[in-house]
Amino acid sequence: MQFLTPNYFGLSIFLVGIILFYLFRKQYDKHVISSTLLWHQVMQEWQATKWWRKLQRHLLMYLQLIILLLLMIALTRPFIGLSEYSGEHIIVIMDTSASMTAEEEESSRLQMAKEEVKDIIDQLDNQMMTVVLAEESPRILYSNETIKNRMIHAIEDLDTSYQVSDVNKAVQLANQILASSTGEIHVFSDRVEADQIRDNFLNYDLTIHNIGSSHANLSLHTFGVSEREGKVNGILTVNSEYTEEQLVRITIESDGEELRQIQELLEPNKLTQLSVEDLPTKPYYKAVITTNDDYQADNTSISFLQKTVNPSLYLVGDVNPFVVRALNYFKTDIIQVENGADVPDDATGIFILEDVPDDQWPNGPLFLLNPRKEGPFDVKEKQDLQSGLRVLKEDPLLNFVDLEEVYIQKSIPYESSQLETLVSTDDTPIISKGYHDGRPVIVLGVDIIDTDWPLHTGFPIFLYNSIQYLTEQQEILGYVKPNEQITIAYNANATQGSIVDENNDKLIDLNVDDGIFQAPNEPGLYRIQEIIGDRTKERLVAVTLDQEEHHIVPSESFAIELDQEDSSVNEQKPNEIWAWITIIAFIVLLLEWEVYRRGITN
Repeated sequence: MQFLTPNYFGLSIFLVGIILFYLFRKQYDKHVISSTLLWHQVMQEWQATKWWRKLQRHLLMYLQLIILLLLMIALTRPFIGLSEYSGEHIIVIMDTSASMTAEEEESSRLQMAKEEVKDIIDQLDNQMMTVVLAEESPRILYSNETIKNRMIHAIEDLDTSYQVSDVNKAVQLANQILASSTGEIHVFSDRVEADQIRDNFLNYDLTIHNIGSSHANLSLHTFGVSEREGKVNGILTVNSEYTEEQLVRITIESDGEELRQIQELLEPNKLTQLSVEDLPTKPYYKAVITTNDDYQADNTSISFLQKTVNPSLYLVGDVNPFVVRALNYFKTDIIQVENGADVPDDATGIFILEDVPDDQWPNGPLFLLNPRKEGPFDVKEKQDLQSGLRVLKEDPLLNFVDLEEVYIQKSIPYESSQLETLVSTDDTPIISKGYHDGRPVIVLGVDIIDTDWPLHTGFPIFLYNSIQYLTEQQEILGYVKPNEQITIAYNANATQGSIVDENNDKLIDLNVDDGIFQAPNEPGLYRIQEIIGDRTKERLVAVTLDQEEHHIVPSESFAIELDQEDSSVNEQKPNEIWAWITIIAFIVLLLEWEVYRRGITN
């Protein structure tokens, strides 16, 4: 215990004064008696009594001494320790990325960070705390919290997000939160470098706590397979962060079946490429490092065997001849029908519709040309265009498509709020893509007879890109990031949907009426299942780590201290306890009054 104003200990002279007052105060009253003979023995015993035993007879004195002592100590402003954290508000930024799962002795880096944050919470002295999670988009765990138990429980419940941490964005958010108060920012991560922090906007002291020391990591950076001449071959790139040569063992498997084992001696801090030949044909392959290391999240990699998908094209309605001729250049399986009612219910493929009412739209990926008036997109009458086309966003649909010289006389306005508009003019959407009723759709708000686009080389390329987009959305889900939002097209007859892991354990129930869901956060292989009548349709999706999360070598901790105009901002705040001592003194005062009231003076 230390004291801010120890000079008040000089008041201890009053303690001595009270003791002297009780020692020398008069203990008797004068009375006239006939003889003192009987009092001589009592007086002799009293004079022989030790002085400290005389004090035991005076309870009031003890209570008064305690009151005075407590008040004197309160005036000296005692404190227990010194808070290392200045200001009214402490911001903590937590990195929950995959690399924070790396093991350090008997704990993970994230667990070590949580323990350090709990130490900060213990040292807070009536200060607020806000915790920001440094994910791809920073997220606030709690804000302006002052109750320590709530803070600790929230920290203990925190889990790994496996997302790439954007510490710089999180620091900017923390700087904005502190804009109306004083405080400092503490970042708990493992690989933050000083040049990653843009301090030109920083107005508060920043401390980076990089946690960990382990270099024991073997990582699968890439894994790909391809089929050629009936044989499936694969290539892996493996990295070792060990400081010496390390033997790595890798197993290639699929659906629980072991297909191949690889063993290689890796040089330290170097990428090594390994080839795998003549694998049996499987829908997917999973490479797993079986050698023990301190970081498990990057020991697995999944590769899908990409097969050429060539769905049928259904031309529904009076499709413009220019479109039909362009499609014939790269598609042979083309089926023409007069209206949507003629399309079989079990037909699978891509449907190109022109001037077809929405009640006749088939169940599957749609390419809408010259959409009919009204309908789900609230199509309006044709209108003349007054300006040229404007590309709003670069997109695979527009790869190698030049629209600068394209002339359009009239457009067909439609409502595109539920779609993503790629090309517009006069605030009128021309080309949009997205999902409708759970199926992928492309809308071209132009009648082909009102444009010279078919005469340009970009027109058949646009049609090809569109067919590729609709094909991919129908057949594959591929690779996604942890917690990434996924948009898929469910079968219109699907009644249930779910996400299951490799052990076939259900993780999430999906709403088949909503084509958007969030991918799991833990890397691995997952199946998207749909119940369609009495059958189950499955699609595979792999949740993969970002390349930044394949390294665990920690950086050095550092701090950025700013010169503040107000020196009180950086002043360390002591944990004073004078208020508690004053309360105790008041309680003793009440007790002393009760003793006095009852007349207990011995």
